[in-house]
Amino acid sequence: MKLLTLLLTMFVLQSCRCQKETSTMNDNSEQEKQTELLSGSYTISSIESNRNLPDNLNITFDQNTNKVSGFTACNRFFGTYTIEKNSISISNLATTKIYCKNVMDIEKHLLKALSNIKTYSIKNNQINLNNGDAILIEASKDSLDSIQPENNYLIEYSVSSRGFYKQITINKKNISILEQRAGTPTAFSLGEQNWKTLIKAISSINTKTIPNLEAPSKAFQYDGAAIARLKITDNGKTYQTQPFDHGNPPKEIANLVKEILSISENIE
Repeated sequence: MKLLTLLLTMFVLQSCRCQKETSTMNDNSEQEKQTELLSGSYTISSIESNRNLPDNLNITFDQNTNKVSGFTACNRFFGTYTIEKNSISISNLATTKIYCKNVMDIEKHLLKALSNIKTYSIKNNQINLNNGDAILIEASKDSLDSIQPENNYLIEYSVSSRGFYKQITINKKNISILEQRAGTPTAFSLGEQNWKTLIKAISSINTKTIPNLEAPSKAFQYDGAAIARLKITDNGKTYQTQPFDHGNPPKEIANLVKEILSISENIE
């Protein structure tokens, strides 16, 4: 009888342990599924019911690194996120430090909303980031995610002045930064999302017209600004701009230059 009781006890304990392990595996599987659903890039359409927003506000969740990043219409922001079921916490938020007079209030509200997010929901490629019942941010799956990073562009941006030199070279795998003419460049892995961002910026440019773009200012001619050039190699053909002032590129390439500089400043 004692032997039978012992065997029954062991069976019950083993059964409980198996059920617990199965439950843990199911929870982990569900967690991975939720993380995968959230991962991607989104265009922000509303911040605390304000829909009068610039069309370039965006946010990206990277499931491989648990990093969140995006653009506030002036600065790039970045941080980390953790999720548990439909709960989310964003932390370690930081931004670049560019001042943009007309959109600083939007940036302030966006960063505040991101800090207060507690839950999220996804439906039909739409995401709501919430604080309790209040929707803080609404966004839609960005068309950027449909871009396939197969383009073999080579992007080069150089800036120089008396005593200063910097060259940024980017392909779809790497970014290298050279800070002395005779020095050795420092190379980093670019990351697929950064490449997609650059491809999206390039897609709005007719690369063949780059050599003919008019510089909006020419302070570089009297050392009033560093001299900059952008070069794009597309399918073996290279197109280079005329010199322009660093910080004031031709409007046609302004977004691309901004993304190049932002990525180079925040690459790890």
